[in-house]
Amino acid sequence: MEIYVVRHCSTECSEKRIYCGVSDVPLSPAGLSEAERLRARADEFPIAAVVSSPLLRARRTAEALVGGRDIPIFLDARLAERNFGALEGTSCAREDGKRFRFSFARRYPGGESNLDVAVRVYAFLQEVLARAEHDVALVSHGSACRIIRTYFKEMSDEEFYAYSQPPGSVEVYEVSKGPSRTW
Repeated sequence: MEIYVVRHCSTECSEKRIYCGVSDVPLSPAGLSEAERLRARADEFPIAAVVSSPLLRARRTAEALVGGRDIPIFLDARLAERNFGALEGTSCAREDGKRFRFSFARRYPGGESNLDVAVRVYAFLQEVLARAEHDVALVSHGSACRIIRTYFKEMSDEEFYAYSQPPGSVEVYEVSKGPSRTW
């Protein structure tokens, strides 16, 4: 079985390097083009179901991934982006933001830490792997995609913080253990 992990297509926030976390923003014109390219490749992904973050940018990317096929899309808040709290809507270049971004356990003021994201994403992955019998796609966000990668691949701290899945891209992870139930 394979798990296809898709980072949502581009938004104006991601293009301008602005923390948008839990803000529900649409795809940018470039993101819409990325979604069309993903839709054109939809048949390459032999998936039985898609589970998406409920945020608009992820839902639109999930719809593109399905590409008109009769594949169900489920929404799960555990795949949402990291809550950047008080820094939501501000520049990612802010010096004060770096101490939160590059710390595993430190929460953004009023937001989440990487550890908080890992707890919810790992619980979600364990549930999916226990239930799915066929290939599944997960549509999520930068922080969650980084955490998903750690579930399947061992990473050093340096690799973890350097890794960024590009918007609109697909990573495929092979799951060796057979699941027990279907979606």
